[in-house]
Amino acid sequence: MTHTRRPADTVGQTSFPCPARRRVLAGMGGAAVAAVLAACSSGGEESSPSGGNASDNAGGAGGDVLAATSDVPVGGGVVAGGVVVAQPSDGTFRAYEAACPHQGVLVGPPEDGVITCPAHRSTFSDADGSLIGGPAPQGLTEVPVRVSGGNVVRA
Repeated sequence: MTHTRRPADTVGQTSFPCPARRRVLAGMGGAAVAAVLAACSSGGEESSPSGGNASDNAGGAGGDVLAATSDVPVGGGVVAGGVVVAQPSDGTFRAYEAACPHQGVLVGPPEDGVITCPAHRSTFSDADGSLIGGPAPQGLTEVPVRVSGGNVVRA
């Protein structure tokens, strides 16, 4: 009986190209990284401080309703629609983009006059959005607002 020997470099190969497991896993890892980066990136919709216009508001108040004034406590606030709405003193409402300037993580609502980023503990004043402390390079970006019909709306 005669044996025909196959060359060593063709042992186990099929007639069609089959990617090595290492390449498949590397490709899957790259896809996972891309998905995570896409999820972590800040969307263009929230980056514009004057994102609303009169046609967006069904009530005709001139801008997007961010919160009811009754939902925003004095010395506190709420986060809604990518915006922090604060009431630093009775009847005074301020709003800021909710994305921390350090890495874009959404900040929490103000407590006792301080807005805090949960990621790296940067802190900001609810009165003017200025940086109090932490790794953020600057304060929060102000969003112009006004009160209309018991609501805080984009100006």
